[in-house]
Amino acid sequence: MPKKIILLFFITLCFSCKVIWVPDYNAKLEEQITKTARANDRLYIDMLDDGPDKRTYDHYKEKYNDIEADINSIYLFNEARNNNNDLLVITGNLKGAFQEAKKYHKENKTLSDGEIKAYQASMAGFWKPLYLAERGLKINASKN
Repeated sequence: MPKKIILLFFITLCFSCKVIWVPDYNAKLEEQITKTARANDRLYIDMLDDGPDKRTYDHYKEKYNDIEADINSIYLFNEARNNNNDLLVITGNLKGAFQEAKKYHKENKTLSDGEIKAYQASMAGFWKPLYLAERGLKINASKN
């Protein structure tokens, strides 16, 4: 008899529990990701519009710092989320790539059209998985 009770308890426990392997969707975070990705893209679009003599790091320093602060905020939010290892890695990769692009511009003082286009495409490649991952959480939340 005690084995049946334990088995019944275990079966009830298994069917009443919900296992969560991903973090909850956050609309504000999705909006911040979109806003910051747009600002990052705009940075390179503005550089292409300016002539090579105006493409100095100092001219764009404030925009770089604003974008980096937003990326740091996204990273911090993802650090605090439960079940968030994958998004934290994606955000960390984005953060590292942006810091490297900023450092390159700072060290080289200016960027050519080709360098700007390469960084624009590269950064888009880092933003896309982060955006898609957050959108995927929204889709997953709507199914539950």
